[in-house]
Amino acid sequence: MKLLYWLIRPRSGFARLRYYWWEHRNADKPWLTPGAVTFLAELLAPPMAGLEFGSGRSTLWFAKHLGELTSVEHHEGWFQIVSKQLEEANIKNVKYRLVPLDHPEADPELPEYYPQPKYIAVASDLPDGCLDLVVVDGHYRSHCIRASISKLRSGGLLLVDDANLWPGNAPPVPIDWPEVSRTTNGIKFTVIWKKPA
Repeated sequence: MKLLYWLIRPRSGFARLRYYWWEHRNADKPWLTPGAVTFLAELLAPPMAGLEFGSGRSTLWFAKHLGELTSVEHHEGWFQIVSKQLEEANIKNVKYRLVPLDHPEADPELPEYYPQPKYIAVASDLPDGCLDLVVVDGHYRSHCIRASISKLRSGGLLLVDDANLWPGNAPPVPIDWPEVSRTTNGIKFTVIWKKPA
């Protein structure tokens, strides 16, 4: 079945091979589109602060490009792997949070949650205007965006990975926020918006 999928979609197969090659040659960079990584590398610097929903290779990379990072992970096994990587790299500027999901992982996102899941509440608990970057690449994606909007400073960046896979309409980003980067690797899109003054 998988072979047939790639045979009838040769462009997708080529794009995936090209991205795997990029990942292999850039093992220290996030699993975002290469264009998004380049865009962020030119803008991020200490003492900026960031919040990341969904950890991984990106966590170490953002930690090296920001003054402070809060990273949220729901999977205990993955949390242990990234915790060890942070320790081995002697990274001290990450508040790494293991926050299990309040709902089964396979469940689709609901329009409303009451009470608010603890995963989303990581953003809700932060002071308004304290962040320069929010990365949404985990669970409860629409809710994480909404909870993070007031936490970004003017000029702050909101990054949504896999934006092309959004169920239904586009991500709930305010209409007056300019899109400053939209890049693809031929498989997925990473989109970055800027909070206006």
